[in-house]
Amino acid sequence: MMMLRVVMLGSLLLGSALAQGPVREALQKPGMPVGQKPAMQGVLQQGVPKSMAPKLSAEAKAAFGEARQLEEGSRKVTGPARSRKLELAALAFDRLVTKFELEPQVAAQAAWCAAELWRRHGSAPLAEKDYLFAAKSHAVRYGQRALLAAGDMQRRQLRREVAMKTYAMAEAVDPRTGRAQSARLWIARILLADGKLDQAIERFQGALESAPSPRQAIDAADYLAKAWVVKGDLESAGFVIDHAEKVVDGEQHGDPIVAEQLRRACQRMGAKKALRRALDQKNDAAKDAVRLDEHRRSKAGK
Repeated sequence: MMMLRVVMLGSLLLGSALAQGPVREALQKPGMPVGQKPAMQGVLQQGVPKSMAPKLSAEAKAAFGEARQLEEGSRKVTGPARSRKLELAALAFDRLVTKFELEPQVAAQAAWCAAELWRRHGSAPLAEKDYLFAAKSHAVRYGQRALLAAGDMQRRQLRREVAMKTYAMAEAVDPRTGRAQSARLWIARILLADGKLDQAIERFQGALESAPSPRQAIDAADYLAKAWVVKGDLESAGFVIDHAEKVVDGEQHGDPIVAEQLRRACQRMGAKKALRRALDQKNDAAKDAVRLDEHRRSKAGK
């Protein structure tokens, strides 16, 4: 019941935030492990513009143009030929990182392009390296998205502890964004996959409270409710699902297209099916117990 009260409190806070807009900022939680201090804390500051593209020199424009031609070539082929062209394009951008190392913003842009190509190539370690370089070299433009992408690459390499730290750093750049919400959810999902159910529930709850939009609140509620089902607390799972439906109801007088999208997202919540199955199993077990008891009594009466 204590955890249920926590869920209720978080839901009330979230409802207030969605209704009042600016109050959202009071709900933001960095979600970082206790005592963690990101290495890039000094450069990854909050409240900065999302985009600050560097002005490329004529030399840089020409170099980027050549690398992009290689990238375009990868879109025209498939199979091993595509993989090879992606590799050549990524290597071309990596060379630009070194060539323009005295121009950090230009080097960061090259690193980001290389990282995206390595990701498409399937080379997670190389993509991770370039994403981290971009985040460090041009934090204003790439800080959060590059850290989030680096965390994805680390997770794909099954380096879960490192990935969680990187996700926490991504969230801390600006906890109000959709990328921060993705980072919060991935931290919770990793904890859940590692069997740390109570910690995962706490993190999912934090993500629900911090969701920057109704749609993201529904997604967080879905994960949280499913975690409660796994724990066996079906009452709390049902409460979270009810809250998601109230979020949808609260948007009915807004944009009708958005309202319909939210309604469908709520309908698709996997937690609803999981809760229904769990309740059916619980009811069937109860009925079996009653039938067994009646059978024993009838035999005893004979």
